[in-house]
Amino acid sequence: MKKSTLPMSIILALSAAACSPDKTPSSNQESQEKQSSAESVVSKVSVSNPAGGAALPQLLRFPASAFDDENAVTKKVTNFPSEWTKDQQGNDVLNVLVTLDAGEKATIALSDSAPDAPDVAYTELSVRQGGEWDGKEYKAEGFSFENVDSFTAPPQLTDHSYYLRYEGPGWENDLVGYRLYLDWRNGTDIFVKTGNEPVLHQVGQDGYDSYHDLSDWGGDVLKVGKALGLGSFGRMEGDTVMHMQNVDEMSWALGHDDKLSAGFTVNYDGWDVNGKKLDASADYEIHAGDPSTTVTVSLSGTADDLVTGIVKHDNTQYIELEMNGWGVIATYGKQSLLGEDDELGMALFYKVDDISRKFEAEYDYLIQFKPATTMEYQFMAVWPSHPDSPDDESGFTELLKTKLKALASPVTAG
Repeated sequence: MKKSTLPMSIILALSAAACSPDKTPSSNQESQEKQSSAESVVSKVSVSNPAGGAALPQLLRFPASAFDDENAVTKKVTNFPSEWTKDQQGNDVLNVLVTLDAGEKATIALSDSAPDAPDVAYTELSVRQGGEWDGKEYKAEGFSFENVDSFTAPPQLTDHSYYLRYEGPGWENDLVGYRLYLDWRNGTDIFVKTGNEPVLHQVGQDGYDSYHDLSDWGGDVLKVGKALGLGSFGRMEGDTVMHMQNVDEMSWALGHDDKLSAGFTVNYDGWDVNGKKLDASADYEIHAGDPSTTVTVSLSGTADDLVTGIVKHDNTQYIELEMNGWGVIATYGKQSLLGEDDELGMALFYKVDDISRKFEAEYDYLIQFKPATTMEYQFMAVWPSHPDSPDDESGFTELLKTKLKALASPVTAG
């Protein structure tokens, strides 16, 4: 299992401290950089956060060709968490987790001696072994599972088939974890965490659904029911949200499982709603330091009925915000399964120009997308009991504003 070299909170603090608040290196820093250049720094690129941006960790990707050194892939970044990975074409790419204040600039310098990035991003799909199907239930003597890189759902797979560990793929970072029901429900659930270390590898190993109780690592916090959960998608049939009740085939594929980011793809072939069949694929990605998941939905044809949303619960405050072309709907309150007074915040971020309406259905707060073949949005869950999360509604709302600023004015190279 993957291990962190340093807690993410320490790494991010070091990253922030490495950048001068006046946007230019101090004389001491210049001296250090010159000395470092003479010793081990091999190449540099610049990054900047616009004046309207926010100090939220953001993942930037640089091809090896961005660095003027043929041995760049053997180096690391001195002042931000980083790692070398491969893109889908097999090319070397440097992932850098950048945290800058609004209006701040920094230099990304490759060096022979730099700390390893913390290994906190993770995704998996784990399939039960040693049994056989009895109708729609998979029966085995015990609970032995094997992680896979790809998976096609058998036609009999449904809710509570006891075949997939915690019923589908899971993904996490240092702040939060999620799981997707890989069956007709297509709902997203939340695993809250008490610390920063990866935990999903141990979830559901000791009796399948013990994660419904709060443990040392955290627990399953969300009642999804007949809703989409948090940030899953469906299509409208009249006033009803259709999940994946009518799909010819459903499959999953691991995208990447790196230290700082992780992602996967789910394919839904022959998704039939309102007599219109479409193939759909959804890419999910999470990176360190930000509780958000980015979802990109691609369709084989134009759809005007695609929605995503947040499950409705009592005892919550509904929040709507818009800023510089981006919007968010969110809820906050006592909507956790882990206790009557346990609070939880959930949010859904979108481009204002991409949606046709916001509305309330029987089980969900929803946004509906304009006719398109590709839709992209983000969702976020925040548990106040996590040591690095906002601890009340006010703090949650401030995080929503911070995220909107980061989306509207992201950190860029150059």
